Amino acid sequence: MGTLRSKIQHLQILQESRSYADLLETYRDKVLTQQTRTIRLLGRKNSAKIMHTLLGYEVQASYKRIQCPDLVTARYLRLFSELGCHSIKLPYDPTVTEQLIPGFEAQVDDIKKSVRERFPLHSQTQQYVICAIYRIIRRQLAAASP
Repeated sequence: MGTLRSKIQHLQILQESRSYADLLETYRDKVLTQQTRTIRLLGRKNSAKIMHTLLGYEVQASYKRIQCPDLVTARYLRLFSELGCHSIKLPYDPTVTEQLIPGFEAQVDDIKKSVRERFPLHSQTQQYVICAIYRIIRRQLAAASP
């Protein structure tokens, strides 16, 4: 298994997916050009869940909980929490977030689907490659932010 992992070209797999370029381009062009605020996230890849509370919504990733006023913001923060980002820019205008989140979710799902198709019988390799690809995406998103 170790030799297979050392031969995997993560960046090449990622670049073959059109969704990777779309994700970064959309983030740069549609998010960073807006008035945004910085949201601090957990900073490591793990699953996140959205919980409905009396005050709105809450995204829980491991021990960290982030209050959200609406479901769209919660979906946005969950997505970037699952990517493992340390922080992310969130547009002040929720209508911008509402327009962007379906595309972001589809692009990340497409990247995961691409990895699963490439390694159909190796679930551990799929997880390893997805983690490595998410690391690359995190670096690119952090580099794009001012």
